[in-house]
Amino acid sequence: MEPSDWIEAAENYQKEVGSVFDRDRKGLIRGHIKQHASLRKTCIDLGCGPGRFLPFLCSKFGQVHACDYSKEMLEQARQRVNAGNIDFERCDLRKHRPSSAPTDVVLCVNTLLHPKLAAREAMWRNLAGSIKRGGILILVVPSLESALYSRHRLVEWNLRSGIPAAKASRQSFDDTDPDAIHIAREGVMDAGGTETKHYLREEIESTAKRHRLQIESCEKLEYPWTTEFHQPPRWMKNPLPWDWLAVFRKT
Repeated sequence: MEPSDWIEAAENYQKEVGSVFDRDRKGLIRGHIKQHASLRKTCIDLGCGPGRFLPFLCSKFGQVHACDYSKEMLEQARQRVNAGNIDFERCDLRKHRPSSAPTDVVLCVNTLLHPKLAAREAMWRNLAGSIKRGGILILVVPSLESALYSRHRLVEWNLRSGIPAAKASRQSFDDTDPDAIHIAREGVMDAGGTETKHYLREEIESTAKRHRLQIESCEKLEYPWTTEFHQPPRWMKNPLPWDWLAVFRKT
């Protein structure tokens, strides 16, 4: 996203971006944080947004560093947290890692989303450089499998509504990219009007491995269908859409 996009998103974050913290009703992310937390350790929330995770992180780590590309997001984060063990930094991960890096634990929630490969590669390098050797990365990224699955649920919705098959398919997939180059080559799909990188499960592991990050776990972070569709029908239940939640150790 460009700076103007983040200014608009910061003005109404819940509507435009949504909060993974609130959607994680099972507390999976917080569970991984608690597993690796200590008051003797430091942590970076890399791409902290308006700071939904920050109060929790401040209660679990001796020092927390909140970093984001958007000064508007950082201002919201400052207003949310009242703790003496946190500092804030504006950081463009495409250009450099945070000045507080490396730390013991890095939380990175839906930050590696840039549609351009060169920008993502720079972000991955700086992300990996933000973690101490032996340290932990807790990563959340959009799932390409889930995004495609959601489009097929939309096809099903159209079919159940009596729409002919050919039209049901056309209405459910983006026809502005007829060769599906962005999806097949880059895993880039529209999300809320913004071109957004989505990841295959195996792609996450192989990409991280190039940056000396050894995977320890990867699981689905499931969300209700209301995150994908406005007023989804009652019959649309499990399986639910999801992001990937992966934990890595720096080697």
